[in-house]
Amino acid sequence: MGRLTGGVTRRLDRLSERNFALLISVPAFLLVALFALPPILSVFGLSLFRIELGKDDLTPFVGLFNYVERLPLDSVVKEAIPRTLGFAAAVMLVTIPFALVTALILNRRFRGAGMFLMAVLVPWAVASIVVGVFWRFIFDTHFGIVNGILIGLGLIDTPINWLQDTTNAVVIAVFATAWKAIPLATLLLLAALRTIPEALYRAATMDGATRWETFRFVTLPAIRPTMLVVAVLQIILALQVFDLLFSLTGGGPGKQTYVLVYAIYEKLFVNLSFGYSAALTIVLLAIIIIASTMLLLIQVRSGRKRKAETAAAPDDELQGSSSSLAKTLAGSHGASRFAEMAASYPNVPRTRRFRVPERVFRIGVAVVAGALLFFYVAPIVWVAISSVQPVSAIKTVPPELTLNLWLDGYGVIFRDPRWSGSLFVSLQVAIYTTIIVIVLASPAAYALARFRIPGKAIVTAVLVFIIMVPAIVLAIPVLRIFQLLGLTDTIASLVIVNVAFWVPLVTWLLRNFFNDVSPALEKAARIDGCSRLGALFRITMPAAAPGLAATAILLLIGTWNEFLFAVILGNREAVTITRRIIGTNSFDFAEVMNRTPEPNMLAAAGIVAVLPCLLLVLLFHRRIIAGLTEGLVKG
Repeated sequence: MGRLTGGVTRRLDRLSERNFALLISVPAFLLVALFALPPILSVFGLSLFRIELGKDDLTPFVGLFNYVERLPLDSVVKEAIPRTLGFAAAVMLVTIPFALVTALILNRRFRGAGMFLMAVLVPWAVASIVVGVFWRFIFDTHFGIVNGILIGLGLIDTPINWLQDTTNAVVIAVFATAWKAIPLATLLLLAALRTIPEALYRAATMDGATRWETFRFVTLPAIRPTMLVVAVLQIILALQVFDLLFSLTGGGPGKQTYVLVYAIYEKLFVNLSFGYSAALTIVLLAIIIIASTMLLLIQVRSGRKRKAETAAAPDDELQGSSSSLAKTLAGSHGASRFAEMAASYPNVPRTRRFRVPERVFRIGVAVVAGALLFFYVAPIVWVAISSVQPVSAIKTVPPELTLNLWLDGYGVIFRDPRWSGSLFVSLQVAIYTTIIVIVLASPAAYALARFRIPGKAIVTAVLVFIIMVPAIVLAIPVLRIFQLLGLTDTIASLVIVNVAFWVPLVTWLLRNFFNDVSPALEKAARIDGCSRLGALFRITMPAAAPGLAATAILLLIGTWNEFLFAVILGNREAVTITRRIIGTNSFDFAEVMNRTPEPNMLAAAGIVAVLPCLLLVLLFHRRIIAGLTEGLVKG
């Protein structure tokens, strides 16, 4: 065995760098080429056919009929498109201020900041389908805590049917989506804030700048590029929101939260209109690409404008300025963004400045931090409390909680073979997917980081394109492929599709971690007689271990929380926990939430579904932060 291994390593060492890079990256790229690209490309082809399985099994070629004739006549879908854009914009406008304020508070490095950061990560650990269940639970007409509080305070006399009122339902849907999205945005902004040199803040203080002026002329310009990246990410993610709306509002009331992704799902799985739903997925993909491109063009334009302003302010003029901040900015590491900030910093004497007293400012920060803490943890805390309360305590308005805990809900769930089976299915899918993705993506990421692969720029662009593609785009071809292979309703099908979906993103993330490992370490190992594989596994991989561990945790959580593929491919045998919580038999939460199961049973099911991910976040939050910030920011 040793001779065989030694022979392989010697042959690999004789390969050119280009051939070696191609060889180790082939498995990952081949998987993407077989299971990710064909479904995406086939959607374009499907959209040119009339495939109505609910009416007939004919597949005549109709060209652009679905785009130019059927879509313009579909008033429901036409109304869903601007609604989708408005919903995405609203989510972004809510997410970014919340995330920015949270990041600014965390950047103060106060006592208890670690606990506060863990609280911020709690919403991210909850699956989107469960987020919808939680927020619907909170705003339920009959036992929702919001009605209970308002009635207890005497602000209303009768319960409000929040989710049947158009305005209320839309606002709740926006804030529920933002609640889930804020943690990622916060971490990205926090990473950007911590790259700002402390010298800039000291210089601003020497200039007598107020906190607002420091934020406006130092902090905001420094993090503006990251804010734009966050805005792009939020637009892309919000345009794809489906599972949260599915469990929260069901697209209602009426069609007020019926977005384009929801229309695609309905046309595909309810109407069995494969051709038309494929056309709608292309429309959604086009909207995502256009929105992303517009935001990126704005970034390019603003960058050019700032460079022009910088050029208009000569360096000697900046260095000769009486402003300490302008001098520090202009000479800060020679970095262009700080030079641009220096050019925009006003060098004008200011005599009247309003300053908030330090004690008042600290109290204000504490109040805002407390409010944010409540916002992040209150939903899941209330659901956890409700899961151990008797029905009579929850349905009383306002609720009358008791210390006589009711644990029967958890007993019923863990004794029910369907629930225990779903937990085991989710565990298997998450573990198998994580192992396979790391094994396949690591060599490919290493090759992209270290070697000059032919078409490297094209490969990277393809990976980024696949990352941007909504999962709903893959729904139709994935279903057909696994039906033909006879693999539907199997753990294997869920693992394969999740691996294909995650490999591009993980390859992109790990590439950034491998870039941080100095090539000099590998060269030194090679000089000492280490083979290429030896240098990779003994030097590079251990050096990138924090990034690999963070990525593995992200994979475990992301795969556990996956919903769409579980709905498409699961049926009776391979039912994941996220699929189980919305539905079968007596646990059909999506349709009979106000009748059965009882609210405490519903709460217990929600806690069971999110508990593994919450534990991962609490135990490994530092590694998760490293994975989200270093991988995404540097990418």
